[in-house]
Amino acid sequence: MMWSIIGVAVLGVVGFGAGAATGLIPVFQQSHSESAGTPQPVAPSPTLTPSPTPEPQPTTTTPTPEPTVPSPPTPPTPAASPATQECATETTMSVMAHYDDDLIFANPTIANAMAADLCVRTVFVTAGDAGSGMQYATSRESGILSAYDVLRGSDLPWTEEHFTLASGLPVTRFTASDDPSISVTFLRLPDGNIKGDGFEATGWESLARLRTDTISVIHTVDSHAEVSLNLLQASLTELTSAYSPTNVLTLVPNESWASKRDHSDHSAVGSLTRAAAQAAGVPAAQLHYATGYGNKDRPANVTGAALDLKLLAFWTYTQYDSVMKCKTPADCLNIKMFGHSLEREYFLTDAEL
Repeated sequence: MMWSIIGVAVLGVVGFGAGAATGLIPVFQQSHSESAGTPQPVAPSPTLTPSPTPEPQPTTTTPTPEPTVPSPPTPPTPAASPATQECATETTMSVMAHYDDDLIFANPTIANAMAADLCVRTVFVTAGDAGSGMQYATSRESGILSAYDVLRGSDLPWTEEHFTLASGLPVTRFTASDDPSISVTFLRLPDGNIKGDGFEATGWESLARLRTDTISVIHTVDSHAEVSLNLLQASLTELTSAYSPTNVLTLVPNESWASKRDHSDHSAVGSLTRAAAQAAGVPAAQLHYATGYGNKDRPANVTGAALDLKLLAFWTYTQYDSVMKCKTPADCLNIKMFGHSLEREYFLTDAEL
């Protein structure tokens, strides 16, 4: 019995010593065999793994670069319009409804542009057919080209070309063979009549009815191509961009107070041209709106040599227009409705509309 006590004591000391070495004190449990003098085994001390020495951390951090956002793909450059005509000088673009409109309402401005060797790009929107078909229309086209010969001082022939704009509208263009800075483009849409009700021969179609959605399409007089309002607007915008005008001459638009007594085609073309110029990025200060029939209430302001040239050019035109009756240039002043306009030329600015 004495040995057992001593054994336990020794083992206890050893166990305690081991516990002291590790900081842990082993726990013993007494069983029934202990009373019989059987020594109890000592629980082994747990083995501790030393903690690894921490790695030194840098005092500064390297910033993570922002991810590079890829640039969007460059859109393809749109193809140049087939209407594009290069010009080494400033360009005056005239967009009119009928073949005599610029001769009556925008001259001597047109004549002065030619005399200054500027590029002149004229666009006529309707065929001016008055429901009488292409034979009458093409005769009037010959008239305007002959009148331009008077203004530009040459009677050399014009080069004719037919092509389709990128918009899809077929057009006809004449360019002076001896002076490519002067060209005339014909869209040949039907004449809409004074009040915009059209003519029976062309199905009562008119620009005015197209603009007010009374009809959804209009047809060219020569090829009967179908033309929607969107197509017409896109075509005029394309022509404006292609000619890069310094100044745009057109007629007073429908939205202006000054259009109330004018021809329906005049005001429709004015509105279409205004929208096209804006879409093409032409500054408003470069838009000039010729007053039409209503300018008779204003003083005559075209006189002298300028009036003589204006009358001669218009009289030359009338020789191809069976509706016009002028025996002499001066006699043209007596034409009903717009003879008085030959002595006048007035433009409104965009701000004055």
